[in-house]
Amino acid sequence: MNAVKCLRKSGRFGLSGWLLAACALTGCQHLYYAGTASSDDPINPQSPFAFPVPPAAPALGGEAPPAVAPPAVAPPVANPSGLLPVTAAPSPPAAERAVTNPALTVLRVGDMTTITFADLPQPGMPKHEERIREDGKITLPFNITVQAAGKTAGQLQEDIRKEYVPKYYNYLTVTVKAEERFYYVGGEVKIAGRIQYLGDMTVLRAIDTAGGFTDFANRKNIELIRATGEKIAINWFKAVKDPNKDMAVYANDRVLVHKRSW
Repeated sequence: MNAVKCLRKSGRFGLSGWLLAACALTGCQHLYYAGTASSDDPINPQSPFAFPVPPAAPALGGEAPPAVAPPAVAPPVANPSGLLPVTAAPSPPAAERAVTNPALTVLRVGDMTTITFADLPQPGMPKHEERIREDGKITLPFNITVQAAGKTAGQLQEDIRKEYVPKYYNYLTVTVKAEERFYYVGGEVKIAGRIQYLGDMTVLRAIDTAGGFTDFANRKNIELIRATGEKIAINWFKAVKDPNKDMAVYANDRVLVHKRSW
């Protein structure tokens, strides 16, 4: 009590003062615990409580802490939309590429040709139209004769240009065009008549283009008549089984389906 009175008189009766006063009143012998120390008393043990000490950080140059594994990343979802990626189609082998039909591009006797001349000084040369003669030739302005039959339009253009440049002109552009070509399907087909020839045509496809057979058609007696007058017999049943027997049709050829006899 004297200690309490002393603290009140001195005016220093703060938190520390109250702690000293409590120890004096309870008869505590030390500042660690308020009660009597006992080895069996978990509240007032014989030795003061020691707080656990955290492990010290490794010194510089010491062993580094274990590396933390990065979080697992889920594998990407393969094509969630179900759409296939757009890729450029590979080029077909050379053997599989379409070959232009020579009969479609090569000029022949009787073809009507139209030749135009450009890049010339005025007045230039007029357009020239001429059907290829029996000798396979055509005659151009300045009485120039060139071979046309058996050549493509591009080859004929180059040959004509060589005849004029540089003998007559320094510059010249020549364009050669041939008239449209046709083949003919007649006899026992549903739509007989003239059909424009676009190349790569056969007898069976020509018949299909003409609407197919009528009910009176003799499928074993089909005739392919070439522009030269040659005649080739075609059996539809055999041609269906063997594509080699499905003969090619060219411009000005005629396919004739005969009527069957009852």
